[in-house]
Amino acid sequence: MRVLFPFVGDSVGGSHRSIFELYNTLRSGPITPVFVLHKIGPLSELLDDLKIKYELLPVKYLAGNSPHILKIFFSIVFSFFKIRKFIRKNEIDLVHGNDLRINLTWSLSTRLSGALYLWHQRSLMSSSVLWRLSPLLANHFVTISKFVHQSLPENIPKSKKTLIHNPFNIENTYDRDASRRWLNELYDIPKNSILFGYIGRLVYWKNVDFLINCFKEYINKNNLKLHLIIVGSGDNEYINDLKQLVHKLGINNIVTFAGFNSEPNRVISAFDLMIAPSNQEPFGRTLIEAMIQKTAVLAARGGGHSEIIDNGVTGRLYDHDNIDSFMNQCDLYFNDEKSKYKIINTANTMAILKYSSGRHVKSVTQIYKKLLDT
Repeated sequence: MRVLFPFVGDSVGGSHRSIFELYNTLRSGPITPVFVLHKIGPLSELLDDLKIKYELLPVKYLAGNSPHILKIFFSIVFSFFKIRKFIRKNEIDLVHGNDLRINLTWSLSTRLSGALYLWHQRSLMSSSVLWRLSPLLANHFVTISKFVHQSLPENIPKSKKTLIHNPFNIENTYDRDASRRWLNELYDIPKNSILFGYIGRLVYWKNVDFLINCFKEYINKNNLKLHLIIVGSGDNEYINDLKQLVHKLGINNIVTFAGFNSEPNRVISAFDLMIAPSNQEPFGRTLIEAMIQKTAVLAARGGGHSEIIDNGVTGRLYDHDNIDSFMNQCDLYFNDEKSKYKIINTANTMAILKYSSGRHVKSVTQIYKKLLDT
């Protein structure tokens, strides 16, 4: 069985790391994974570093770059013959799409080419009635959380949709003290500070500006020696807004903008507290990564976060956009060390049991086989 994973190539995020976990298991079995990229960029650089082979298939117009329905239709038609030729030439049995632009560009072309299409939905679907056409585009839909699953159109039959949590390498752990020394040296962070950390894309809906405001208020409230590190890349305008906010609040000397880092788990293992401030997160991959690294987690209540964290048991949740709630949950961590470590250890056990790569691969390959047998 040959399974194709197409990607745009202009970014690296949680969906890519999930597929790498899947790839590492599939490549030693009867399923042959194939990667194709539309652009040279951050993803091709990472694949080169990981020594994962891929093919380049330039496509001028990707469906979904613009929400305009006529532009989406034009993009699908424009790329159809190139995609069909690639599928047939490489004898692809199934295409596994992992983001909106890929799903819109590849799904119909794949089905009309005679191959199967698995639509992996990793973000919320909008309420547009046009999504009611989606059952025609894919043989099966996979979602990453209840939050995302409930956003699928109601006319998709239950037999054609499955919720499968993202996979994680539960053995990829780091020594916390060594990671902190590495991070201190890399970004010139004071070694005796309590390190608050954010890691992820820097876009407006991630609510990192709220985190910065909370950090300032928490500093004013107590005598702890704190430092905030913000790791990730994204929307340049938003990043500039964040830096201006930090300057306005007068906390430049205790806030570090680290940019992209290719070792996210090592970074997370160095945090004293990892904070996830978006209440619209489809899943919350970094929460699980923190639990595996035994890093304490504080997240905004809502979205996929509320599915992952049992408040006070496997992490702590604060009310979205509520600074007092944020600070109260921080106090509960820092004023009760015994409770904090109990939460960390419980979260680590839960993550290992529920989110292992092996469990994910088994669920996905069962869908592959079911589709090919029908």
